[in-house]
Amino acid sequence: MKAVIIGNGHIAGTHAEAIRLAGYEPSWVVGSSAARTASFAEAHQIQNYTTSLEDALTSDAEIVHICTPPYNHAEIIRKCLSAGKHIICEKPLCINPTEALTLAKEAASAYKEKNLITAICYNVRFYPTNINISKEIKEEKRDCKVLFGSYLQEFHIPPHPDGWRFDNNLSGSMRAITEIGTHWIDLSYAWTGLKISEVSAVLGNWFPVRYIKDGMLTEDASGEARAIESEDTAAVIMKFENGAIGTLLLSETSPGHSNDLTIEVTDLKKTYRWKESSEKDRTATFTALFREVYDSVKTGRRGDFPDFEDGAYVAAVCDAIRKSGEIHTWVKVNP
Repeated sequence: MKAVIIGNGHIAGTHAEAIRLAGYEPSWVVGSSAARTASFAEAHQIQNYTTSLEDALTSDAEIVHICTPPYNHAEIIRKCLSAGKHIICEKPLCINPTEALTLAKEAASAYKEKNLITAICYNVRFYPTNINISKEIKEEKRDCKVLFGSYLQEFHIPPHPDGWRFDNNLSGSMRAITEIGTHWIDLSYAWTGLKISEVSAVLGNWFPVRYIKDGMLTEDASGEARAIESEDTAAVIMKFENGAIGTLLLSETSPGHSNDLTIEVTDLKKTYRWKESSEKDRTATFTALFREVYDSVKTGRRGDFPDFEDGAYVAAVCDAIRKSGEIHTWVKVNP
């Protein structure tokens, strides 16, 4: 099978590598800049490159990997489904939770009518430890009551590169919640099968004005001022559908933390815990996810991977966290 990659940033490179490790071939790359797209194609040994999505969608490639900012996911997804292509989409599914739910319904219809497979790239659940813990919790029917977690990074402490994540038109009004929180929200569901029903959140934006200087966002006031509205940090209390409670701390401004995801779950008799920084082979998780999806495309049978329904659920949780942080009260997650 052949694949189309839409986007030419860092995560698109990870997809290109993982596709090959899964035993398949990226045959097209689509980007907005001809020069950058050509450079990406050369670096990753991809034969065809274009700035026209339509060119790639009329090719014989069966699967499309969407690796663009979330603002245009919905438009691209609909074009891919219309062209009869299977989809693996980077998270978040889209900016608007209502549209995310609509996309999930459209994907379900495309599977029923055309057997098209749609997946969202929550790769963290594919670490071997997480697969094993998820299996054990479900097989032993653990009734989990207490959940705890955090996801800490340091990458958005000024000075740091400017980019689409700081443009609300491209990324939406959230940052830490959607960039890193989505992984924890999905992983807690993959482990326990429990959905978050209500949240209470406090948000922190520690550098609301940053200054552009040499392509970086800094604290140097000699640069051009840029107002940053999205959160650096979110502290969340959660209620789950079975009555369980939990806490989650998200931060992209925590010095000394490169990519530290922690999760702990207990049913009051046994506790399960895991930390992402303890398992280094991140690309292997993408490979495992892609292999599962590609196998489903070949067989026509739905595999064990996160789909657009999962993406819509996570989008609803993220939106509830945002709303709670803004109005300072508990907010129910739209089911």
